Amino acid sequence: MARLVKIAHNVFLGVVTQSLAEITLLAEKGGVTRSAFLEFLINSVMGSAFSRYKSPALINLDFKPTFTNILLRKDFDLGLSAARELEVPMPVASATAQLVQAAIGAGHTEDDYGLTARP
Repeated sequence: MARLVKIAHNVFLGVVTQSLAEITLLAEKGGVTRSAFLEFLINSVMGSAFSRYKSPALINLDFKPTFTNILLRKDFDLGLSAARELEVPMPVASATAQLVQAAIGAGHTEDDYGLTARP
């Protein structure tokens, strides 16, 4: 059970990171600075320990690897395999796994999993 909990956690990490990257880019494209948007977010009801942790890297475009796309793909593969075995639909995780695979296919194998937040 501990293994499944860790895998589920990392699948959630990937999905949340992708969502955070997407909304940050949306706000930025709309004229809001990354720093203003992320400050608003982390101080809102949607703020979390994770968004506070990841915001400085997103603001500064600091993508030193903390968890690589290769490692994240492995956890998505394991999580989606468990979901198939347990008959649990995971459409959001499946879509995010494809984005991670696309990043790997584009050569971003050792890049940080937050790569999609680049402008």
